[in-house]
Amino acid sequence: MRKTSYSDSNSSFWLDNDFFNDDQFDMLGEEIAKPKGKDPMKLAGYRRAIGNFVRIVTGEAIPVKFQSSGDSYTDGKSVVISASLKDKDFDPAVGLALHEGSHIKLTDFDTLRNLETWIYNHDSYMVSLSEKHGAKASELDGYDKWWTAEYVMPKLSSLINIIEDRRIDAWVYKNAPGYKGYYKALYEKYFNAKIIDKGLKSDEYTNADWDSFLFRICNLTNSNRRLDVLGLDEIWKLIDLKNIARLKDTNEVRDLAFEVFKFIENQIPSLELDKKKEGEGEGNGKGNGEDGEPVDSNGEPKTPEGDAESDDGSKAEGDEAKKGDGRNLGGVKAPNDLEELSDRQIDQLKRAIKKQEEFQNQDIKKTGVSKKLQRAITSMEDSGTEIKNVEYEQDNYWESGSTPKHEEVAVIKNFTKDLINNVECDMWCNSGTWGDYRIEKHSQWVNEGLRRGIVLGKKLKVRAEQKDTKFNRLRSGKIDKRRISSAGFGIENIFAKVESFAYNPGIIHISIDNSGSMNGERFQNAFTTSVAIAKACSMIDNMDCVISFRAGADFTGRTMPVILVAYDSRKHGMSQLKTNFPHVIVSGVTPEGLCFDAIMKEVLESSRGKDAYFVNMSDGMPYYGNYHGDSAHKHTKEQVKKMTREGIKVISYFITGSYGISESEEKAFNAMYGKEAQYINTKKINEVAKSMNKKFLELV
Repeated sequence: MRKTSYSDSNSSFWLDNDFFNDDQFDMLGEEIAKPKGKDPMKLAGYRRAIGNFVRIVTGEAIPVKFQSSGDSYTDGKSVVISASLKDKDFDPAVGLALHEGSHIKLTDFDTLRNLETWIYNHDSYMVSLSEKHGAKASELDGYDKWWTAEYVMPKLSSLINIIEDRRIDAWVYKNAPGYKGYYKALYEKYFNAKIIDKGLKSDEYTNADWDSFLFRICNLTNSNRRLDVLGLDEIWKLIDLKNIARLKDTNEVRDLAFEVFKFIENQIPSLELDKKKEGEGEGNGKGNGEDGEPVDSNGEPKTPEGDAESDDGSKAEGDEAKKGDGRNLGGVKAPNDLEELSDRQIDQLKRAIKKQEEFQNQDIKKTGVSKKLQRAITSMEDSGTEIKNVEYEQDNYWESGSTPKHEEVAVIKNFTKDLINNVECDMWCNSGTWGDYRIEKHSQWVNEGLRRGIVLGKKLKVRAEQKDTKFNRLRSGKIDKRRISSAGFGIENIFAKVESFAYNPGIIHISIDNSGSMNGERFQNAFTTSVAIAKACSMIDNMDCVISFRAGADFTGRTMPVILVAYDSRKHGMSQLKTNFPHVIVSGVTPEGLCFDAIMKEVLESSRGKDAYFVNMSDGMPYYGNYHGDSAHKHTKEQVKKMTREGIKVISYFITGSYGISESEEKAFNAMYGKEAQYINTKKINEVAKSMNKKFLELV
């Protein structure tokens, strides 16, 4: 079987090649090394994607969560996923999540919970089964019936799980064929592994015992199945995988599983139940192994060896006692290419079978997350954090032309208190000695901005005004009373009309550079002015305001361009400016155009049917790693042009400090923003109002 690479996976179209950075874990549960750390941003995106898949396939809002302490794998209410990110196991993990989700939708868990009672109701068969395995009629009291249920329960449950899995997987194949690739990967991992193939093609697990039957039935979907042993050709007919959709619910699955159970019991030898009490173990005194079978003094399962005495006192040969052992009951010929497994391969096969059992019981061990990491993941999900891939052309400095490059940009759509408390990022601070100082100072800036905003709101009243224009001396329309006297002299242009202009609903998106170079007075100016504009917009009918910050920052342990939407009037009240806004701090470098590109979609979508304005506040030069110089200037300029082509009015304020602006800075700023570049003193509200009203009037 060819090893699957990530580029071959079904997830490669929605995850980039850099997504996986944790090769220390088997995503479906096998820990092979200690983690170096988990990326909450990627885990949040992974859970969100899986959750969407589960909802699409099932049509239900089934919760998807990471494994953590105290979680149940089989609560019948939520899908539990692993927190490891190993690329070769990613598709199987998606398939597993879909499989678990379809169980929640289609499986009647009450049927499984009430199985023991259902077994007791088949009293006559249970009595005969007990007698077969050595119990005497006089001993068939409640104790022995209990033992019988314990003997039947695990085996019947396994058969139900096997058949139910095939039923729900067939449902998904029919109703969501686009997800077959994930299921194929899942089956390749658990049912089509090389060692499973070898085991099926061997004479291993051909004795007439329950382990053999369950192994072979579990793998009936494998093309290497053998129907020449154990009467499996008859079981194949009973289950009828090609028509498994005929089973409408879990009750029908249970009934079919019971028929298979009874067929198997007809093929296996007696356990000599009357001898089990000799080896009763500690605790409950039932002397049973893991599956309720008799055990010897060493705790090993008892199996018939040699001759066994029947109930009538006669002796049966050992081979005869193993009724159906390796025999062809249905006329299917044995294959000619039977494999012989080494001891090492037999051990591998046992481990693979153990994994299949865990799969059937929904007990797959999955890498969990700590409570701290869980809080971080949840906080990022609630904040709507997404990773955007931005492409640009980087100039080749030593030769002509350019080279395509890409950068990942984090877009945080909602700045929440939980995000501040649970996720580390250089763009915000939490409480603490130094943090409290900055939060207090920024709170003062907010209050200053709110005061300025009241003044600014009054000066931006042009947005709230309706402009009426009267046209007279027309040949049609409404009669102009002042011209009625002219009608008797053959004059026809005595009509007039009034045209009114009112502004459409509007939105202002303010994007603030909060790189390290903005520290001090520059950041204060931008910070305070943005709050003032937000306050002014709240005083204007049908005017929304969004404020975002951008920088190249350390976010969840790695440096990357980050856009933080700290305020959005469509979801936040003014209290957001007083509570969370003061936590924003300067950090890192200036990704400029990368951030504009990443947030472009949100800006354009929010602008549909509205008068839209994009207000940039920056101290100039884009720089992030290899993103700098002419390449960065050109890319930033392209993003500004994109917005203007979409009808968005752009204002770009160069935020100065006490030391002003250099000639080179001004030249580069003009190159990027052109006529949209503004060099006003943003601390002077009159200048801000004048520049914004000018943009407003451009639409008239």
